[in-house]
Amino acid sequence: MTIVIAFHQSGYQNFDTYYIHFVRRYLTNEFPKLVSYMRILKLM
Repeated sequence: MTIVIAFHQSGYQNFDTYYIHFVRRYLTNEFPKLVSYMRILKLM
């Protein structure tokens, strides 16, 4: 839920770009058990 809220506050146009290029690259310390992009879509 935190990632989705942060996406809406970011300047990214689509969620896949945000998740793949920002979350997976810069937020792995904050979210050590990140799931794949396809899995997060299913969870949402």
